Amino acid sequence: MSDKKLHVIPLGGLGEFGMHMMAIRYGDDIIVVDAGMMFPEAELLGVDIVTPDLTFLKENRRHVRALLLTHGHEDHIGAVAFFLAEFNVPVYATAFTLSLVERRLEEYDVEKEPTLRPVKPKDIVEIGPFKVEFIHVTHSIVSCVALAITTPLGVIIHTGDFKVDPTPTDNELFDLHTLADYGKRGVLLLLSDSTNADRPGYSESERAVRPRLEDIFNRAPQRLFVSCFSSSIHRLQQIIDLSQDFGRKVAFAGRSMVAVTEIAHNHGFLNIPDGVLIRPQDVMDSKPSKVTVLISGT
Repeated sequence: MSDKKLHVIPLGGLGEFGMHMMAIRYGDDIIVVDAGMMFPEAELLGVDIVTPDLTFLKENRRHVRALLLTHGHEDHIGAVAFFLAEFNVPVYATAFTLSLVERRLEEYDVEKEPTLRPVKPKDIVEIGPFKVEFIHVTHSIVSCVALAITTPLGVIIHTGDFKVDPTPTDNELFDLHTLADYGKRGVLLLLSDSTNADRPGYSESERAVRPRLEDIFNRAPQRLFVSCFSSSIHRLQQIIDLSQDFGRKVAFAGRSMVAVTEIAHNHGFLNIPDGVLIRPQDVMDSKPSKVTVLISGT
């Protein structure tokens, strides 16, 4: 046994929705998991976003080695620009997540060019005394990973956010086998949290939504306006597919919706058949029964 201690320091995201950030320290090395933001409560008048307190990291600046991101939701990547303004360290995440980060960084003036290092599930990276394996998990956004962080004292499993979907629409299954392998070998600490994780029961598969959406498409006599998170790529794909089946054109409305669907399409996560898309300004000139509008943002 080493005389060095392993420290796990939550800097946000515990007991609240959003602002996820966790520092893990062993000896003189610190890695940070996620850098999220949170929308303000009603009493925070004039505040646009709330970010984690970076004081601990600033006080230990020379020990911070890397930032690891589990997925691309704002409560996990919304504060990356603020983090990179203070720390010039590499950022590890899947390519899709990094594209969302790059979109965010365009809105801020980060002095130094960030070092963005794309990873894939099953990749293993070594950062100081830490060896990190990225494990694919299913969630309401694509390209999510859990982290298996091997330290000199044992393994930490950080699940990120997840929903165990046995039949995901993209057929990319939750990698339960890799997690089970770590379980057999022994895990020192499990850090597992996801929205409503403390409620009994389980969530239905994303595929369960399609029959209900089909029913709406069957009954809608005129324009269909569908509002959902722009990051819910699987949901968007189902609506695009149904629109094509029912002979409807699709318009994306809202800055967030347009930006994220473009990124998802570029990465191959969103299939948009030729001739399906129309511009938002063309919606009013199209036959109402032949239009679906996907809308998101403020």
